[in-house]
Order: sequence, then C-alpha cells, then structure tokens
Amino acid sequence: MRSAELPPLPDGFVLVTRRADALVAADAALVSALRERELLDVRGVRRALAAGAGARGRAHTAVVPLGPVAPALVLRGLRRGGLLGPLLGGALLEPGRPFRELAATAALRAAGAPVPHPVLAAAWRRRRLWHAAVATRLEAGSVDAAGFLAAGPEPLRLRRALGAAGRAVRRFHDAGGSHPDLHVANLLVRELAEGCEVLVIDLDGARASADLDAAARMAELMRLYRSLRKRGLLARVGERGCVAFFRAYVAGDRALRDRLVARLAVERRRVALHALHYRN
Repeated sequence: MRSAELPPLPDGFVLVTRRADALVAADAALVSALRERELLDVRGVRRALAAGAGARGRAHTAVVPLGPVAPALVLRGLRRGGLLGPLLGGALLEPGRPFRELAATAALRAAGAPVPHPVLAAAWRRRRLWHAAVATRLEAGSVDAAGFLAAGPEPLRLRRALGAAGRAVRRFHDAGGSHPDLHVANLLVRELAEGCEVLVIDLDGARASADLDAAARMAELMRLYRSLRKRGLLARVGERGCVAFFRAYVAGDRALRDRLVARLAVERRRVALHALHYRN
C-alpha cells in the first residue's frame, strides 16, 4: 500500500509525515505537544516504545507524558496475530493498519461508543516490511478488567463494574462497533465516586459498521466469556455476575435478548471447542 492509498483521515487529523518509508498522522490540536516529544518523527516513536514499561497483551506499550497542559498518551506498537503472528511478530505487510484503527476509533467515538480518544498513528518501513504504532489519550485511574478481577474486588465493586461493562459493550455495538478480539483485558475499568465506567480498547482491526446483527453481537459476547474462562477469571465473575452483565447489556430489550439467546447453543459449542486448547 502506498501512502496515497491510506484511508481518509478523521476530521481534525493531519498527515504530518509522508515519506516512502515513514507515515505519521496526528490530532491537529496536539501537533505542537507531539513535536516537542519528537513523536511526529518515527524515530521518536520507536524510542518511546523501546523505553516503555512493558507489554500488555501482544503489543508493547509505553505511557508518554506530553506536558503540563496536554494529556499523557498510551503508545502501543502493533503486532500480527493469527497464524503469521509467531513468524512476523511486529512486522506488517503494508502501512495502512494503524491508520484504519485511527479512523475506526474516531468514527466509533463520534457515534457515541465508549472508546479511547485517538491521537496518533505511525508506520515505518524496514526493508520490505512495515512496523506501526498508535497512540490514544491515557485514561487516568483506570485498569484493565483482567487486572481488576484478579485483584478480587468486593461484591459491590464487582457488580458496579459488571453492569458498567455490559452497558459499555452494548453502546459499542449500538454504535456499529465490531471488535475482532474482545477479551477481558480489552475492557478498561475506571471506578468513580458515583459508580464505574468502562471503555472498549485496543481497536486494532475494529470496524465501524452501519449495524451489528444478533449473531455478531453474541459471538463477541461469548468471546469475552471465553477469555474469562481461559484466564481463570470466570469464578471471580460467577454465574450471577454473568447474568448481571447480560442484563445490563440487553437493558430490558426483550427482542434483542431473545435473538441473543437463540444463538446460545451455537456459541456454547464454540466454547467447548475452544476449551480443548486451554491449559488446565
């Protein structure tokens, strides 16, 4: 993919670097702050990733402060999943992937989905392969749902978080969001004095479509369920917790509930199939 074939940038974003071997797009309002941290240059992006605290999921991440008045960022290096993941790691075949994530995140946020605020997308070429990163605003005071559950929250905190998670995923789907990897660590939990809020994060490969049918919704909900089981966190949620999440998701919409339940037998077979690959 040549730079001319990149997807259209969201409103308010500009392509600040456009070379045959490097592309960077950024939120126009933060260009000055990003330039001061050398994040409009892919060499600065690579240095920031290299200095990051560690890995979350498949992708290396770094928290980058921009200054006293600009928000801090979470910078995430993109990596391949699937069959080619072990072979290629962070190498990509074309540069468009971070820009598609940027566009999808901005479109979903504009449609009311609870997703992070996108800030930057970058891609750089090494020989014939590409590497890439995206940045979103840091959500201060938040923790991914896997860490939240592993810490053993008391029942009231757990109920609040599960209800907030169900409502957040429903809003994400209602906005047309489709997440290819909706697992428990891709939900971000922030507890507030008045309750709890949840964001859907790591939107690599996500799409913003006109509508999401019940089959697609239920497949993503059960992917989330499978991730709890795979990570040994299902007991922390419990059957009542699963019901609380589902009730918050359907929010009294009986027609949607019935369509989702109709897909349950298919998804249970999928759960059983995936369980054959889990380690005990």
